[in-house]
Amino acid sequence: MKAKLKTILESYSDYPEAVSNNAKRGIALNARVKNKCATQTGKVRAQQLAQGKPITEETIRRMYSYLSRAETYYDESDTKACGTISYLLWGGKAGKRWAASKLKELGIELAEIGERGGIKRSKKAPKSDTKNPNPKRGSEKNKPGAAATTRGLKVPEAAEKALQKKADDFNERYKEKLGYGVTIAMLRAVYLRGVGAFQTSHSPAVKSQEQWAQARVNAFLYIVRTGRPENKKYTGDFDLLPSKHPKSPKNKK
Repeated sequence: MKAKLKTILESYSDYPEAVSNNAKRGIALNARVKNKCATQTGKVRAQQLAQGKPITEETIRRMYSYLSRAETYYDESDTKACGTISYLLWGGKAGKRWAASKLKELGIELAEIGERGGIKRSKKAPKSDTKNPNPKRGSEKNKPGAAATTRGLKVPEAAEKALQKKADDFNERYKEKLGYGVTIAMLRAVYLRGVGAFQTSHSPAVKSQEQWAQARVNAFLYIVRTGRPENKKYTGDFDLLPSKHPKSPKNKK
């Protein structure tokens, strides 16, 4: 009981000045857009970091998780974008580096998260014994694109809201430029595939199907935005890409 209480009460303020400076910059940029960006939690977190206040282990976990996902939307050249502002409010790149270092120092194993928010495959992850002669066309039992349906499964309400926000933010920033965007249906399908994949095989460092599924959504958004996957082996969701996307099977010449 004492150990558990210590974990709850223990807090840390040894993050570098760069973390505080990023939070201060985020606060200033948010003020310029009439504080329309970030949730109340993000705004409170920014004030804590800007003032150098101690934060708990649980907060550091959330900080690392959020910054790993939100990096997809960070664009240092676009200081009016909510993705950029929110990322800075949580400490920015310096915050992510410190949080990762601190959690490792505390003996907490982290999932390897790619540069754009996708989870990298762990060498410790068990291999699937499912044979698939043509991975680009889905499993042997399922037709191509069959996993695009929910099949009776439902995305949790909180995750649904997060997916909707990701879709809205992405389309606001990139749809006009790319000539195509994403829909909540696409992201919902990718999310559910992530849940299914987690139940079959995943890195032992990943503790929840939510983290695994959201990371897969982030990886999907990266493909849509850049035209290529961060991990060349990631081809399982190509059938869900917008029809005009260069990697979409529907866009074959």
